[in-house]
Amino acid sequence: MHHEYTEYEYGAKTCKDSYYVPDDADGPLPVVLVIPDYHGATEYAEKNAQAICDLGYVGYCLDFYGERAMPKTSGEAGEMIVSYIDDRTKALERNRAALDQARALDVVDGSKTAVIGYSSGGMFALDMARRVADIGAAIAVWGVLVPWQLRPFPMIEPKVDGPKVLILQGTDDPFNPLEGILGVMHEFNATGTDYQLILFGGKKHAFSLKTEDNLEVRGGEEPEALLYDADADARSRRYVADFLTEIFD
Repeated sequence: MHHEYTEYEYGAKTCKDSYYVPDDADGPLPVVLVIPDYHGATEYAEKNAQAICDLGYVGYCLDFYGERAMPKTSGEAGEMIVSYIDDRTKALERNRAALDQARALDVVDGSKTAVIGYSSGGMFALDMARRVADIGAAIAVWGVLVPWQLRPFPMIEPKVDGPKVLILQGTDDPFNPLEGILGVMHEFNATGTDYQLILFGGKKHAFSLKTEDNLEVRGGEEPEALLYDADADARSRRYVADFLTEIFD
């Protein structure tokens, strides 16, 4: 694969998103926008974009905060993400700007797009499924399905038709009590969304985030809610690969 950056101005900041293209690419390819967790475009987020590239698509990693900002502690990351969680439309507009940038790339077939997000990025990916009609699919991997402090309410108006949804969650994730997962099920059932929900029994938040990639652990924190699980990681990657094959092939 080969790795490139694309720069653009957004919100008075220079955003430097990165993307990965298979070496054997023959013409424009589908693109998957990777929305990182609240630490931004970390090495882990980049690895997820690379994994998308390994599947034969363009993996596009979003520099969410701009200026390649990557807050290292949970406290710093929480301060930076909270305004986007308090105003989900702000996050939606940010992610749409990145999607537009990705679609403009010569190596991308702009008619074949999907988004995948992790933690807060998973929540934002589902918001794109709720509001952006011209994406093929949205995937949430250990996403925050219920916003902090249970606010604001899910972005269910207006309903759009088109995107399919894949949700991969652990049942022992303190950020996602089962009641919240049921709430998303009721919402998507009511709106007729084509969705799949896969639950990994007993798995916690960040089940695919290895210790060596965890900025909080590397900084000396001991986050009890985060726990890598190799089986859940491998299974989730297979589910993502199969889902994208369904969407793009």
